[in-house]
Amino acid sequence: MNFQKILFTATLVLAVLIAQPVDAQSDSNNGGDFRSRLWYGGNIGLNFYGYNGGNVFLVGVAPMVGYKVAEPFSIGPRVSLFFSSVKQPGFKAVGLFDVDAGLFARLRVFRGLFFQGEVSNQWYQDPVFYVNGTTDKESNTRVNTRLGAGWNWSQGRGAGTEIGVFYNFAIANDTETYLNPLEYRFGFTWNF
Repeated sequence: MNFQKILFTATLVLAVLIAQPVDAQSDSNNGGDFRSRLWYGGNIGLNFYGYNGGNVFLVGVAPMVGYKVAEPFSIGPRVSLFFSSVKQPGFKAVGLFDVDAGLFARLRVFRGLFFQGEVSNQWYQDPVFYVNGTTDKESNTRVNTRLGAGWNWSQGRGAGTEIGVFYNFAIANDTETYLNPLEYRFGFTWNF
């Protein structure tokens, strides 16, 4: 997992360094400034699934801001805040909070098709079910590495919508989690 984080960060830095002369030249020729290269977006999360006889309900939001380094390539921060309710047979439901903050790199490949990689630090809670029937929660942290693809219908100007599927390698490698490594996202963008 550390190798993936190092590789992602190195790729991100290299892309910014390579694209910098192109960025400076296009700004002087087109009168573009920093704000004109920004795009805004966010995802809405709503999920329900079962595991080992129990079930999980999840709802949340994840805003992000992208900077167009070169026309098809953008980078930026992404933050998410999620609430989930975990119910196991014989126990009361447990409410859990999850905050995830990190960086993403997005490459528009063809029309609305994009690929996106993310590295983030996540502060999350896990449910604890005791033999006597009581429940509790414990706080943990995890470094997530996600890779995914999606489709955006904005055509590069104004408001748009998008869908995406992302794979979380940290969750996939955790043998003790109840979480699914696949994330399905629906979101909105402005100026992407």
